[in-house]
Amino acid sequence: MRDWMPFTNKIKNFAFSIKQRADSWQARLGLYLFSALESVVIPVPTDPLLAACVYAAPKRWWQIALLTAIYSVIGGSLGWIIGWFFGDFISFLLTNNMLPFLSSEKFNNVTDGFSNHGLLVVLLGAFTPLPFKLVTITAGLFKFNFALFFLSALLGRSIRFLLVAGLIKYHGNLKIFIILSCMIGFVITLSYIILEY
Repeated sequence: MRDWMPFTNKIKNFAFSIKQRADSWQARLGLYLFSALESVVIPVPTDPLLAACVYAAPKRWWQIALLTAIYSVIGGSLGWIIGWFFGDFISFLLTNNMLPFLSSEKFNNVTDGFSNHGLLVVLLGAFTPLPFKLVTITAGLFKFNFALFFLSALLGRSIRFLLVAGLIKYHGNLKIFIILSCMIGFVITLSYIILEY
């Protein structure tokens, strides 16, 4: 048993070091910038970084979540602008499979969804694991109303990040944790049924 003591102490020290770094303003600034870029180009979701920052500073959970959502929508607005101005070029790249992170199959699914349920696609794309960058660029490509895009993306992203941050904040309270988990699961399942994704 004593042989494991130095190893467990190293793990505890490492975890404490990560928590201290995640509680810094630099870590939160990195989270917000990552959130903005994730809405345009980065294929990795923001949620793990958000979880680390909330775990390190649980008293600020709702502020961190809302700022993450705001930066994500600012990045999404850049995606909308890219879709608006470079739609023809993007379509050309997709038809020739020249974008490794945007498959033509996923793009076609989002395209079909936009033609049938534009506002709903933005709301659900902002909330669910659908690649948000696909939704933002496609919204611009289809000249979707920017004000509606911005407000629905802000609503969907805020709800998603507040739920994720709430799960981290209240992980010790089993009732709240189960309720938040069920809400996330229900909305994700419903969105996939509606969009037939």
